Amino acid sequence: MKKMALALFCIPFFLFGCSGEQLVEVKNTANAEQNQNVEEVIKNSNDVYAGNAIFIDDQLLVAVQAKPWLDYKKSKIEKNLKKQIEEKYPNLEVFVSADYKLYWETQKLLEEEDEKKVSDELEKLKKLAKEET
Repeated sequence: MKKMALALFCIPFFLFGCSGEQLVEVKNTANAEQNQNVEEVIKNSNDVYAGNAIFIDDQLLVAVQAKPWLDYKKSKIEKNLKKQIEEKYPNLEVFVSADYKLYWETQKLLEEEDEKKVSDELEKLKKLAKEET
């Protein structure tokens, strides 16, 4: 009886945790079509929980969060997303990262208005992401 009560008590928490929508934000003041295409690519990835994309000049930085149980596949997720985006935009320099720190920093940059500052910060973030510790 106690096991049955415990199971009935836990089921709503599991169901509540499973529901949710992907959070995707894109910053591109020049082209709304690019925003939708990149947003679709991120949302179509079943391994991604949330994502940010920032277009600056001929560069695109995409930072995503992998679902918690897929942390071991981060590099594979990055490669797949990068491949899909580069197929749509071969003229852009695409950088994809599944690092949470990069996601957090891009979240701050989405709110920034100064394009020069965003561009400088993107270069710093790329350098930091390429470093391995």
